[in-house]
Amino acid sequence: MKKLAICAMILFGSLAVNANSGNDVIIVKEIPAKTICIKNGMANDVNTFFSNATSLFFEVYKPGTKADLVAMIDKLKAVDGVENASAGTINGDYYAITLTLKTKKDKAWFAKAFAAAGLEYIKINNNEIVEVAKL
Repeated sequence: MKKLAICAMILFGSLAVNANSGNDVIIVKEIPAKTICIKNGMANDVNTFFSNATSLFFEVYKPGTKADLVAMIDKLKAVDGVENASAGTINGDYYAITLTLKTKKDKAWFAKAFAAAGLEYIKINNNEIVEVAKL
């Protein structure tokens, strides 16, 4: 009797698993080119994160050609309040940039600076991609 009960549990358990497996949906969103990607635990609170930063490390996903990347960095350097902007390492399609400021700025300033460099989207940690203007 115990064997019959165990066999029934296994049979019904596998049916339940098979019935549910058809309902799983995986959504994959393509990251737009020239998206800023910030991976920093402190960035979960964007207001505090940006207002306390005088040095910001971020990556840009698919910035274009090397000339496009240089132009982007030159545009960042030209923004009032920027002490320096420099390219870092390349990790696949992600290009690292370090932005050093003269003084602390707020997130609205960063949004304007990113937009001036032609960067339209931002992804912070595992959050959704948003437009820089809506930062």
